[in-house]
Amino acid sequence: MGECELCGAVKVAVQRVRTGKTEVAACARCTDKMNLGPKQEAPGIQRSRSFATRPAPKKKRNDIMTRGPKELAGDFSKRISKARGARQWSQQQLAKKMAETVNIVKSAESGKRPTDSVIRKFERVLEIELMVERTATESRYINAGPSRGMTFGDYLNDLR
Repeated sequence: MGECELCGAVKVAVQRVRTGKTEVAACARCTDKMNLGPKQEAPGIQRSRSFATRPAPKKKRNDIMTRGPKELAGDFSKRISKARGARQWSQQQLAKKMAETVNIVKSAESGKRPTDSVIRKFERVLEIELMVERTATESRYINAGPSRGMTFGDYLNDLR
């Protein structure tokens, strides 16, 4: 028998539970009401822990010459919300299945670009494709008129 640190009830059975980053003694009523019971692990966490024992290969950072062959689709936010709606999941349910926060899902559905790891989670959980083949979005034609022609300096000015 003890005292609940959350509601102040005395002479009640208490158990140690985690709330945020602290551990408190809580009665069964507070544990049920505040949903402080043992949490289930998200589906991919155990698998990711097994990969954590191996050292990850070092990546070159800020290497602008190494771009992947795929890029994030322009309508990725619509694809995510459409796939979530097709499964009739709320944003909270999707976030839980991905082991991410609801804010990550909300920001992705509003059009903010998620990180590459979150993109892969969306693709895996929703079974959709967000990374598409890179396409040229711009084409230019050079007029072969009576001008002096295009110089290297003209080309660099066009890039700016």
